[in-house]
Amino acid sequence: MKKIISPLFSLILMGGLYAQDSASAVKSLLDSKRYSFIPQTMSPARGTMRPLTGGFSLDVKGDSLAVYLPYTGRAYSAPIDPSDAGYNFTSTNYDYAIKKGKKNRYEISMKIKDRFSGTEFYLTVFDNKSASLQASSNDKQSISYNGYIQQLE
Repeated sequence: MKKIISPLFSLILMGGLYAQDSASAVKSLLDSKRYSFIPQTMSPARGTMRPLTGGFSLDVKGDSLAVYLPYTGRAYSAPIDPSDAGYNFTSTNYDYAIKKGKKNRYEISMKIKDRFSGTEFYLTVFDNKSASLQASSNDKQSISYNGYIQQLE
């Protein structure tokens, strides 16, 4: 019986250490402010979830935030330039705050303060680097994206 318990205990202990290592890796990545959120699906406030192809991202680059995300949903004002229909901008004036949530997840809020004032992003990141992003704006219905984060190259 001792021989069975010892390997089982070792596996449980190793699993706990791996979870701590992955959570600390995610925390240090978020603190560095050099990462990308890569969306794989989007869910408008009204409508069904849609898969996304590559090329979309929200890049946190230290002092700037580069956003290139598609949007479907109700807009309260039409953009002058049709290419601005989604979230497509770079901002250097934004607030960034990290809060530790329940069960090894982190909640990041990014509030834009320049040209796209009123736009906010709430990113929830789990210890396996999967993430969900909620986007809200004064002139659009909210939309959410599911995907993952990776280190910015």
